[in-house]
Amino acid sequence: MKKTFTLAALALTAVVMGSCCACRKGSPKIANLETDDWKLIEFRGEAVPSDKAVTLTFDPEKKMIYGQAPCNNFFAGYSLFKDAEHNIEIANAGATRKFCPDTEIEDGFTRELTNIKRLKIEGGRLLMLNAEGDLVALLTAVPRTAETE
Repeated sequence: MKKTFTLAALALTAVVMGSCCACRKGSPKIANLETDDWKLIEFRGEAVPSDKAVTLTFDPEKKMIYGQAPCNNFFAGYSLFKDAEHNIEIANAGATRKFCPDTEIEDGFTRELTNIKRLKIEGGRLLMLNAEGDLVALLTAVPRTAETE
């Protein structure tokens, strides 16, 4: 009986230690990243007015980000990693180029996408950070409905 208990305790310890390592390394599945849509509420430390709303969607099947701004649409490819300090790589960002007045926020956000190296989700908000760990953009979750999928 004592030997069985000892083996069970060792097995449980191994499982717990293994799961702790996985937590420290981060996870390629970042909360609701690929199941919710996201709305930009702050960019470079400044609030984004509602009439300048930028939204984005992460498509897990195509590994693409699709976004919509008041004037232009944009897109980029992405890959997720287990490294907690560098858990996303965004590449090949592009956008439509319609002529509209005052596209500073959407143009800036599109340019900054490829500089994002880390994502964090805290309480329904997506934090997008650059390689130095500076907050570039703050987005809020917009749950998808059957109509938006």
